[in-house]
Amino acid sequence: MSINAVTSQAPRRTRRAVIGALATVLVSGALLAGPTVASADSADVKLGQEDLNGLAYNAGSVDGVSGPQTEAAAESFQSDRCLSVDGIIGAQTLGELETVVKAVQSKAGVDQDGDYGSGTAGAVKNYQSAHQLTADGIAGPDTMKSMGVTRQVASCHTADAQRNKIVSVAKSQLGVRADSRNCVPGKPYSICADWCAAFATWVWRDAGENIPSMNYVPNVYDWAVSHNRWYGTSQLHSALPGDMIIFGTATNRYHIGIVEHVSGSTVYVISGNTSNPSNSSQIGVYDKSYPLSSSVFYGLVRP
Repeated sequence: MSINAVTSQAPRRTRRAVIGALATVLVSGALLAGPTVASADSADVKLGQEDLNGLAYNAGSVDGVSGPQTEAAAESFQSDRCLSVDGIIGAQTLGELETVVKAVQSKAGVDQDGDYGSGTAGAVKNYQSAHQLTADGIAGPDTMKSMGVTRQVASCHTADAQRNKIVSVAKSQLGVRADSRNCVPGKPYSICADWCAAFATWVWRDAGENIPSMNYVPNVYDWAVSHNRWYGTSQLHSALPGDMIIFGTATNRYHIGIVEHVSGSTVYVISGNTSNPSNSSQIGVYDKSYPLSSSVFYGLVRP
């Protein structure tokens, strides 16, 4: 069978793999090993960007470069589909993108190859026109709802399940300690400086929340306000497990942690860059109790 026969019969995903394999055979040895892997990775990212854009996750330019916009889009998709949220377009994320795109293609009446190309965009646009939707060729939430295609997997997005996941992630770090330079070796929240905000935002991201990494508590507050996630001192009584809770006042927001649980007027908070309740000279991740009061806290950030 000729190369042309193989590539004409295979979908675009398979065709890329075939071409990559042939290139490896045709060009010799170890000198090709690095470029071949990089090319494949770039092709995967490009395919992921195309699918993410088609599903209204706004990955930016389809250029094979996984920059901040592409990573944020991948994180949003991963969170919606109950995948590990790392912003990386790897095999698991590509596979889930293919599944969702194929479902959209099925409803739009086009070949199901899992690749959101121009043919799929055209078919989706026709579907949208026929169903009184904005005809932009992009399968966003309204279009997917009309098609009966699940966008957000409910099993990990119920309030209790998500809150439990946040607390579980925070608890998994209990006892982690910083070194003499205030670094936390081997941890993604290690910034070798005050790291309570880096820890709290990492916990949320690892649990599937779409929040950027932030190293400064006031920045977390600003993000919460701009995303309608802020609950001020008058609502401290409503604190729930998984909330981020900010210590201080409007003029001095100095610390942040994760609400582990509330018992009466006492809140238990897991936070990084905090002193060991049994040994104040040790700084790390600890679960400590405080009065749930405006004299201690400024407010809450809700998942």
